[in-house]
Formats: sequence, C-alpha cells, structure tokens
Amino acid sequence: MSDYSGFAPLEKPDDLIKKMKYDLNRMRSEPSNSYAAFDFFVTTEHMLDWLFPKDPNQRREMRKQNYILQIISHIANGAKHFEATSSHHTSVNDLKFSRGGFSSNSFSSDAFDPSSFQFSGLTVKLSDGQSKLAIDLADEAYEFWCRYLSSHS
Repeated sequence: MSDYSGFAPLEKPDDLIKKMKYDLNRMRSEPSNSYAAFDFFVTTEHMLDWLFPKDPNQRREMRKQNYILQIISHIANGAKHFEATSSHHTSVNDLKFSRGGFSSNSFSSDAFDPSSFQFSGLTVKLSDGQSKLAIDLADEAYEFWCRYLSSHS
C-alpha cells in the first residue's frame, strides 16, 4: 500500500478542477488540438473517482442522474480505450474531428447546427440526434463540476 494520494500537486478535487480549467483553456485557444480535448475529457471523467474513491455505487448513481456525466464518460472511455464498449455508454453515436474553414468561435452553436459548417475541432453526435461541439460540452461539464463543488464544500 502506498503512502501518497493524488498526483504531485494534484491532491484533491479542487486541484482537479483547476486542471480541468487549464485543459478547457487549451481547448479554447487551440480548437484543433486533440491532446487538449483528450486531457480535458479524461480528467473530467475522473472527478467522480476523486470525490468518491471507495464508493462505486455513488459514482454510478451520479452518472446515471446527470446526462453531461454520461456524455463525458462515453467520450473519455472511448478516447482512453479507443472504443467505449461498456454497456452504460449509450450517449454518443459518433465523434468527428475536422480541420475546417471556420473556427469553432466563428458561430454560436446555439444559433447554428455545428454539422452545418465544417468547424475546426471535435464535433460530438449524441444519441438523441444532436450535434455538439466538444468545447460546448466541455464548458457544460466544467460548469457542472464548479456548481457541484461549491454547493458541497
């Protein structure tokens, strides 16, 4: 059994949220940087592990109750394992990475369907038929965890 927890200066959930913010800013500044997207989604997926390290039922229940956590889990596990094969991964149908003619900041995804334009970056096709930019999902997940941590501190 080891005597340490966390990873160097990352020791508690508040530290992990700072890393999420760092990776989110990387995604914003470089929409075509798949490393930044990978880092954000994998880091975000593990917030549940950091909050409930010994309670898989609590992790499962939180994911079940929050659609954004289901999406994050599906994307992160698909990225880490090349394919999300677990039976609970049902929220994402497809991921497309493109280096298009438009920056993801050129148009609001609330005003235009992202699949209408060839944006530079990652677009996620959800199982409910919606297409979302990865940066929008990342913003939503980051905001979710900020709200959660502030209400449970």
